[in-house]
Amino acid sequence: MTQEQNLLTMEYRGYTASVTWNDEAKYYYGRALDTWGTICFYDYTWEKAFQAFKDLMDEYLEECERDGEEPRLSNRELAAHSV
Repeated sequence: MTQEQNLLTMEYRGYTASVTWNDEAKYYYGRALDTWGTICFYDYTWEKAFQAFKDLMDEYLEECERDGEEPRLSNRELAAHSV
């Protein structure tokens, strides 16, 4: 059985990722929140995991721009627009 512990969140360019530590495999696993697609990343150090998150978010935003799509707004922004 895998032991996982919830850790902190990461934030970059207005996006947040939830991150857990997998004690058995000894790596951080993260998932970007508030995006249209599924953006997951992992690495063995916090710094490298954060860099992977930043790289993937940059790529996501570049793809949205290239395809003429609006990136998904965060839940906070969605709530503000629905009032």
